Amino acid sequence: MSRPEGTALRPRLERALAAWLPWQRWFGGKGRPVAGVEVEQLVELVDQRASGGPLGLLAVVAVRFADGGDAERYQVPIGVRTALPDRLAPAVLAGFDGCVVYDATGDAELNAVLLRLIGQRAVRGGVGFTPEPSFAGASKRGLVGRPIGAEQSNTSIVYGDRYILKLYRRVAAGLNPDLEAHRALRRARSRHIAPLLGSIEGEVGGEPATFGMLQAFAANAAEGWAMAMTSVRDLFADTDAAPDAAGADFAAEARRLGGAVAAVHADLARELGTGTADPRSVADDMLAHLEPALVAVPGLAPYADRLRAAFAGVGALRERVPVQRVHGDLHLGQVLRTPATWLLIDFEGEPAAPIAERTEPRSPLRDVAGVLRSLDYAAQHQLRLFHPTPELRRRARRWTAHNREAFTAGYAEAAGGDPAGRLLTAFELEKAVYEAVYETRNRPDWVDIPLRAVRRLLGEEDLDDR
Repeated sequence: MSRPEGTALRPRLERALAAWLPWQRWFGGKGRPVAGVEVEQLVELVDQRASGGPLGLLAVVAVRFADGGDAERYQVPIGVRTALPDRLAPAVLAGFDGCVVYDATGDAELNAVLLRLIGQRAVRGGVGFTPEPSFAGASKRGLVGRPIGAEQSNTSIVYGDRYILKLYRRVAAGLNPDLEAHRALRRARSRHIAPLLGSIEGEVGGEPATFGMLQAFAANAAEGWAMAMTSVRDLFADTDAAPDAAGADFAAEARRLGGAVAAVHADLARELGTGTADPRSVADDMLAHLEPALVAVPGLAPYADRLRAAFAGVGALRERVPVQRVHGDLHLGQVLRTPATWLLIDFEGEPAAPIAERTEPRSPLRDVAGVLRSLDYAAQHQLRLFHPTPELRRRARRWTAHNREAFTAGYAEAAGGDPAGRLLTAFELEKAVYEAVYETRNRPDWVDIPLRAVRRLLGEEDLDDR
């Protein structure tokens, strides 16, 4: 067929996608049998076939499931070529009448088209490519876009060492919280985000939707998780370390990170507003999440009553709980250390949750608790790579305590108040309970990490840690 689009392409593309989508790492419906796929939008972005290049399309597809649950929408950039380079073979979706149809995110030519469309403020079939003022009018020719392979729920394309375009694979009606937060933080002139340069927006189900976000690429940046893991590794490997060694090399960075998180919270509060929540409603929410967790994780049973008491105690707080927009899923993998400062990334939240839920005002202490739990995970993760002797367990405990103190001190200094207290402990416990459920379902031999945290936060000492 000479032009494999429109009504001729859709039925075969839908069948191909139904078989292909469940195998993609970013597909959120794993474990649910796919009943069918409907291509709701198929927008032509570029046609370079006359010069031997690809046809580029943007597809938005609705996936229906055999269990009768809600359908899910996904974005799939599609390329069509008559001759496919070997490097694109893993991305093939299907072959139609002498043409090969494939996922276009690995195609440098089509990735370059996306960048040019943003620079040109283009509109294609109702999809708008919008640059920020510092990016407007630029052709951006000559930059090769390569996808980052480590992501789980989206696909990001890096152009040289200058730009990064995040394509949201799962799309929903409404402004994506990631784009909304970055716009707010840009207005606040935040130093702790990568500069926002553009966006790709359209509609799904007749409502506005976000397809992509372009930012400056943080070259020469290190991920917080990798830095913490290196610090713990070096502490464990130092056979000459003093008995009270705590891995002080990361503490200064943990303190700076605490200040950066507090600064972002202040900027989000100023730009997107604040409120308060009844402490009883916060407690009720914690208790509601606890009960199914007790069923899923038998190891939580000995602590059930004390966990209920800790969460119920939040409801006895005399003052209302300050709430605002927060990151929502903050941990050491969501922060980057550049030569100049710490950056927070990925304000999207859980893609499977409704946007209204992801943008709901929450206590900023949830973000603080997320980082504190991540520090503990870094030490315990590294411990598994060594023989966990009593001495190394003690070092892991000291490293965690030392860097927890540094992070909270940095946060307190910037925020003007110490975050420690009953509410923060409750949020840490809630996070540890969530982790216990996750590990039970996915990595049962790791469930001891959150269970140790539960014991510690409830005031119990592990015999192995003495």
